[in-house]
Amino acid sequence: MKRLDGKIALVMGASRVGNMGQAITRRFVDEGATVVIAGRSAEGLQSFAREIGAPVSAKLCDVASKSAVSQLVEDVVHAHGRLDIAVNAAATGHYGAFEETSEAEIDEMLSIIFKGGFFFMQSAVGAMKHSGGGSIINISSAVATIMFENHAAYMGAKAGLEHITRSVANEFGRFGIRANCIAPGLTETPMLGGFVSPGMTDAFIKEMPLGRLNTVEDIANAAVFVASDECFMTGQTLHVTGGLTLRRNPTAAEIAASVQAATR
Repeated sequence: MKRLDGKIALVMGASRVGNMGQAITRRFVDEGATVVIAGRSAEGLQSFAREIGAPVSAKLCDVASKSAVSQLVEDVVHAHGRLDIAVNAAATGHYGAFEETSEAEIDEMLSIIFKGGFFFMQSAVGAMKHSGGGSIINISSAVATIMFENHAAYMGAKAGLEHITRSVANEFGRFGIRANCIAPGLTETPMLGGFVSPGMTDAFIKEMPLGRLNTVEDIANAAVFVASDECFMTGQTLHVTGGLTLRRNPTAAEIAASVQAATR
């Protein structure tokens, strides 16, 4: 028997090729789940759903809209009878000096990461508390725990997401609902785009005891465990970082030196 046989899962943030949401969806399908994917790009969602086939269907949704998220979860329950697993892999990022971060950039971080995560869990809890519980998973980041220069708004939003998750775990465990975060280290995903440059990854790998960057498959493998009934864990953040949190992120100066060395 597969680990997620018969489960109904919702994965928010699966519209970009190669991102964590798509990797998680693939693994959930491999483990027997029926998956509804959601995000802001209809073309990306539909293309991925066609690629995977029948176990996957797509719904357009902006995670920053409370009404849209509520309607999404309502549609999933109407179509499938319940919601067993809810994964929030929606993402955005801002990388810039603290003193130069604008109000608009902060609003974006809070809207998608903090408010979006809050709305997503509200709706998931509403569906799960009446059907025997389930597993809520938020994708956080190692930088919610360890420092990284020029990431203040992102770090704050992710730390807030982790704390909301603990609150949900504490309040709704009596309904059989588990709420956890998975926190990756630096992972090469579409969101990083031009942020990762030659030599930059070398600076991070030096701080990783396991000697390589995360892959999206590493995160997907962790998500299968956290989503499964065998996981007796709630209110926790599972760090999938190759040991990065045992050490630290490289400094901006160290990254710059590594990039310079690689481009000589």
